[in-house]
Amino acid sequence: MRTFMASFFCLALVAASPLAAATDTPSAMSAAARPRTCLVLGGGGARGAAHVGVLKVLEREHIPIDCIVGTSMGAIVGGMYAAGYGADQIEAILEHIDWDDVLRDRTPRQDLSVRSKQEDLRRLGGVELGIHEGRIAVPQGLIQGQRLELLLRRLMLPTWRARNFDQLPIPFRAVATDIVNGEKVVFDQGELAIAIRSSMSVPGAFAPTRVDGRLLIDGGILDNVPIDEARKLGAQRLIVSKVGTPLATEEQLNSPIAITQQAMRILMKRTVEAQLASLGPDDLLISPDLGRLGAAEFNRAAEASAIGFAAADAVAPQLRRYSVDTATYARFTQHHQLPGHDAPLLAFIDVLGTQSRSGKDLERQLAPLLGKPLDLATLEHEIGEAYGDGRYQRLQWHLRERDGQTGVAIEPEPKRWGPDFLHGSLRISSDFSGVSDFQLGAEYVKNGLVSESGQARARLELGRIDGLSGQFRQTFGSGDDHAWLAQMSYRAFDLPLLAFDNANLAQFRYDLWSSVIGWRYEPDNRWQFSLDAARRRERIRLLIGDPAQWGNSRASMSDLTLGARYDTLDSSAFPQHGQRFDASYRRFLPALGAKIDANVVRLAWDGVVTRGRNSLLGGVSVSSSSDGGMEVLAAHDFLGGLGQLSGYQEDALFAPQTALARAIYYRRISNDNGLVSVPVYLGGSLEAGGRWLRRKDIGDHDLIGAGSLFIGFDTGMGPILFGYGHTTNGQGSFYLLFDSLLRERVNR
Repeated sequence: MRTFMASFFCLALVAASPLAAATDTPSAMSAAARPRTCLVLGGGGARGAAHVGVLKVLEREHIPIDCIVGTSMGAIVGGMYAAGYGADQIEAILEHIDWDDVLRDRTPRQDLSVRSKQEDLRRLGGVELGIHEGRIAVPQGLIQGQRLELLLRRLMLPTWRARNFDQLPIPFRAVATDIVNGEKVVFDQGELAIAIRSSMSVPGAFAPTRVDGRLLIDGGILDNVPIDEARKLGAQRLIVSKVGTPLATEEQLNSPIAITQQAMRILMKRTVEAQLASLGPDDLLISPDLGRLGAAEFNRAAEASAIGFAAADAVAPQLRRYSVDTATYARFTQHHQLPGHDAPLLAFIDVLGTQSRSGKDLERQLAPLLGKPLDLATLEHEIGEAYGDGRYQRLQWHLRERDGQTGVAIEPEPKRWGPDFLHGSLRISSDFSGVSDFQLGAEYVKNGLVSESGQARARLELGRIDGLSGQFRQTFGSGDDHAWLAQMSYRAFDLPLLAFDNANLAQFRYDLWSSVIGWRYEPDNRWQFSLDAARRRERIRLLIGDPAQWGNSRASMSDLTLGARYDTLDSSAFPQHGQRFDASYRRFLPALGAKIDANVVRLAWDGVVTRGRNSLLGGVSVSSSSDGGMEVLAAHDFLGGLGQLSGYQEDALFAPQTALARAIYYRRISNDNGLVSVPVYLGGSLEAGGRWLRRKDIGDHDLIGAGSLFIGFDTGMGPILFGYGHTTNGQGSFYLLFDSLLRERVNR
């Protein structure tokens, strides 16, 4: 999507003609010759793509437009047309936008820091609540609009100098609603991208925008078909395109949400009917028959456009009264172009509203852009990285002029529900044979402790693994690319001991207490290097089994761990591109009180390639402990579970030496692309792995083959997997997992 948009944008700039003077508008050129004709585009969410089909018919019939007024999706289509985009260009843009990505509001995972990527994998969706002034707080909308606003800003960049919307190729107005006092707000100046974003802030779905001290939501609440605003622009003839969602039937009113939506539509319906009643004989209403096409089904933009085209084509005889001769329309099209725009040289970069360290860090990261033409890709990438840190509700940029020079102003808006946060997640697994597990996680994050870049975390886990941990982390260095941390943790879980003939001989309870002091270095968003010094104490208690054969044990350990991690995967659920690599070397030190003299080497790699809807994820992992490592479980690694020797229970196999190779194929079988979408995947895996007691025992004679079939759902609360796995030695199991195929094993 980004490649397409960049290419399209460059072509548009090449084809653009210079911005005409404010007085040289279509209306000024032709006011004496014909009545002023204005276009009114109503709101309706994804149904508003039908407006594009209407525009295509207007262009075919040589109908020049003198002004445009739009609400919500009508503001998007109308704003783009007013800016100089043609109907075919708008249609191509809407069809190629990855709405699922734009509306998810998250920075692309590959642009996050490695630390944030690890948190993304650990949380896998879940719920975030804010702690504001000692109280629980929640966001004002499911979608904050960060990525949508970046897209609108990129599309509207050629118009950035036109602060008055009468200076656009076609004068334009966007309608929003002040949610505080209930007043209608009509944008006639400012930033076009902000006006459009404000107009489409659907309550509950999109967070409101704050503009000039006012909190704004969707204009359709008060004026979904803003005919009155077109009249204020001097319209003598109106072409009105109405695409609002019809009232639901009684059978469809089957939930509190449906009832609430119906009540809102009833209130909007009265306002719309009053507006339509004002239409006169010189006006024309076009109402595309969109049926039950949903307001959130953005993936059906092409279908909606075709319906809009058919509706306008059906009234072509009436439309032709607005047509002009070829010469007059040629003058209109010559003027109706994207304004000429060369990428400006950036003389300054300011982070507004804060003198914080994070703001200064962002200025420093963007400093290489100074003195060069605006590089949108780099600017958006750096902003995306900063936004991915999780501190901001919105982080937007603006072009500004100061003392005859052009620069970028960046406006961070901290999360209103912060500055501290509570994260919750739930993972569930079952093999449908009596073994079911859950994993409930709750994490409290306090920011700005000791210094602005200091952060404290407390995490509680209950379920298959019980755990409690606390961590303090402080960044340092010129770019905050270094950090030191201190952590204390406790975790405990049950261990079913499987002998190598697969007989279940005993079950143990394993406890591990750890205190760690560590250093982290992240030179960029792909690499992380680490060094940890730890003191640990483990205890193994026999729960089920023969005490004469299996006893209890305790061990104290001190160790140093050196690690390196590389991660460019684009998703923690069902990745389409990228790879990750994790390597660590742990040395247990008897000189510092360790019970054993051993070393543990762990290597893991996953990489994925995608062609169309098909993805292939390959991976290998190896964990090897020196022979002394057999004495403590902290030197072991685990196998078992879907994609980790499918057919065994989760983490059922463990040993000082383990190895696994796997190939996992999955195909996206859904075509969801709206405000709420749940991608669905169908896939399977082939795996081979084994476990050994000593390094000298490692060989292919003890390898276990495995395979699985599964269906997966990428929900907002994390991935859900349902599948069946079987091994070459007869183990078989069904799985229902609220978890990821990329999960890290318990003893990493």
